[in-house]
Amino acid sequence: MDIAIHLGAHCTDEDLILRTLGANADLLRNRSVFIPPGGRARPAIRKALQGSGDLVAGGDALLSELLGERTAERMVLSYEGFLGVYAKVLSGTSMYIEAGQRAQMLRDLFPGHRVEFLMAIRNPATFVPALFEASSISDFGDFLSGHDLTQITWAEPVEAIREACPEVPLTLWCNEDLPLIWPEVLRTVSGIDEPLKGEDAILRQIMSEDGLRRLRAYLNDNPPDTAANWRKVVTAYLGKYAEDARIEPDIDLPGWSDETIEGLTDIYEQDVVRLKARDDIIFIAP
Repeated sequence: MDIAIHLGAHCTDEDLILRTLGANADLLRNRSVFIPPGGRARPAIRKALQGSGDLVAGGDALLSELLGERTAERMVLSYEGFLGVYAKVLSGTSMYIEAGQRAQMLRDLFPGHRVEFLMAIRNPATFVPALFEASSISDFGDFLSGHDLTQITWAEPVEAIREACPEVPLTLWCNEDLPLIWPEVLRTVSGIDEPLKGEDAILRQIMSEDGLRRLRAYLNDNPPDTAANWRKVVTAYLGKYAEDARIEPDIDLPGWSDETIEGLTDIYEQDVVRLKARDDIIFIAP
């Protein structure tokens, strides 16, 4: 069985992949793809990760619990906490310091099956404030204490995952690119290379209702023949109908200046260039 494990990261998905693929349950079932509900899958996986002993027997028991009486050729698992809890995302000059270990444990849950990892990354200039908003810490200064954000990169946890699981395919994408790559992300995660319901889910979040209605009408009358042409059309409509406050909400936090945002963004952009240059990563990009 192919087992696609969406690793998060935190504050990039909010279970939208699971909800969108869930709306395609009949199609996926006909294609032998199964999406176990997160409420059942996550506790089962946590329990399995805490176990010890015969990996094959444990893996068979986990698959039996996830699948029930179903059969499938592909299963999709998704959870933003697979690589660590919120409180451990940032650690000094690093993030996701347990990424390699956790990836290896996830892989080892499914001996004899074909595992693949998929993960979104996000600009720390918006990622860190989002982590703070999701945390239980009330003071932003306390939240940042002990962390050097200028040293934090995605390359570090990605390298840890590659070292721990070099044979497991790893697909990445930038959260900021989702409006232009969401259909491709859905198809990559599901393994289904055909149109799916909800391919405009991200656009619904950032476009005006009138703009989205016009875009849908145009695409219906002029179906793009390639993904590149679809992106060109969507880019044009986003330029006219995207709501800026939804795309780039204001960040009003003490010390989070324009200079801080620009500096972290520069580091992130260099980080992305390095990751895209790796030949052991599949990178979905516009």
